[in-house]
Amino acid sequence: MPGAKVSICIATFNMADVIMETLVNCLAQDYENKELIVYDDCSTDSTQHFLKEFHWIKYIRGEVNKGVGEGFNSAIAAAKGDIIITFCADDLWTDKRAVSDIVEVFQTYPSVGYVTRWYYQFISGVDRRPVRAWRGRDPITLANNPSGLAFRREALIGCSCSNRMFVETTKLAAQVVAKDWDAHIIPWDMVAVRVHGSTSTKSGYWLKRRVSSPVMDWYALGGDMTRDYVSFIQIKNGFTIAAVWEEIWNFVKLRPLNLLHPAFWFFALIALITPRTILRKLPAFYRNRIGRLITREIKRPCDTASA
Repeated sequence: MPGAKVSICIATFNMADVIMETLVNCLAQDYENKELIVYDDCSTDSTQHFLKEFHWIKYIRGEVNKGVGEGFNSAIAAAKGDIIITFCADDLWTDKRAVSDIVEVFQTYPSVGYVTRWYYQFISGVDRRPVRAWRGRDPITLANNPSGLAFRREALIGCSCSNRMFVETTKLAAQVVAKDWDAHIIPWDMVAVRVHGSTSTKSGYWLKRRVSSPVMDWYALGGDMTRDYVSFIQIKNGFTIAAVWEEIWNFVKLRPLNLLHPAFWFFALIALITPRTILRKLPAFYRNRIGRLITREIKRPCDTASA
């Protein structure tokens, strides 16, 4: 697909304080034939007041709040590109050649319908060192964050994002792979995912969106998150104690060997017995004091155009 057009589809909700940086970051990609599409999921902040003035993006505002998955579906429906890339309104590309690398993969391998990448998380603020990284060889699991996922347009026919929390774009990736398209992983940290200080305290939003077990949703799509024991703490912070018990049982049911893993018991007990007021402080403590020490960015190789 020489000269392929790329559509970077961004779903946003109340991200007025950071979305401009993301848009400028996307615009700075060295691949020229691209469009930026922003679907505003009925934000209540100042997002619409300044984004609608920028003619270098395609701005679409929803009339009602539909959720992240449906927001991406709407942005993708409006896209004109041969290659569709999903991106969150608060994340950043780590290298200006990232989109070019993605396009090269599609050009080199006609059987590839889905390209994913490694990524790291950073805490919103001045210090942007990595605090946690997601790397591996499972293309479905690597779709656990929407930013930087790329799809050949023809591979998306009949596919859509889920509106279930944590697996919004995972469903899209799983559907493409299920149609016998190949998946390709670019093994360097292509995206920096922003973690907000208030992320773990938005329990009202989480309770509204949660309708099933996250690990069971992953399992249904072919992803394996049964070793992500830290998620017990995330569930305790965002949901209810009953949800924690349910998730612990699902981890055991899907992978009985978890019962032999000390880390499983450690995080399960911490989530069950620690008061939420204390538990909500632990992720931030770990990221700031430990994560920054043990996590290193894997940069783009300088001697190749793509990994």
